[in-house]
Amino acid sequence: MILYAWLSGAWVAALWFFTFGVARNLFGLFPRERAGEVTTALFPAYFAIAIGLGVLTTGALWFIRDAPRSRIAFVLQVLALTALASIPLFIQPAMAGHPPGTPGFARLHGISMALNLLSLIAVPLASWLACAKSGRRRGL
Repeated sequence: MILYAWLSGAWVAALWFFTFGVARNLFGLFPRERAGEVTTALFPAYFAIAIGLGVLTTGALWFIRDAPRSRIAFVLQVLALTALASIPLFIQPAMAGHPPGTPGFARLHGISMALNLLSLIAVPLASWLACAKSGRRRGL
C-alpha cells in the first residue's frame, strides 16, 4: 500500500503541476503563440511521465486489489490512463492538421482539455478510494 500511495501521489502531483503550474504560468508570462509553442515542446515529456506513472500506479493497485473499494479505484485509474494516452496517440496528431485559431484546432484542443480534466479528477479520486479505510465495522 505504501508503494501505491507514493506512486499515486507522484502521478497526481505530475498532472496538477504541469496543468496548473507550468502551462498556466507559461500562458501568463508569454504571448499566447509563444506559450503554445513551449507547451507543445513540453508535451512529449509530460505525457511520458504521466503515462509512465499511471502504468506503475495502476500496476501497484492491481497487487492490493483486496483493499476496500480498490476495484472502483482500478477502473477510475484505467479510465484516466486511457484518457491521457489518447491525447498523444490520437488528438495531437489530428491537431497537427489544423493551425491554431481554426475551428478544427479549437474543437480538438477542447477534447484534449476535457480528457486531461478527466484525469485530473479521476486519479485523486481513485487514490482516495484505494487508500481510505472502509467505514464498515466488524464484529458485534
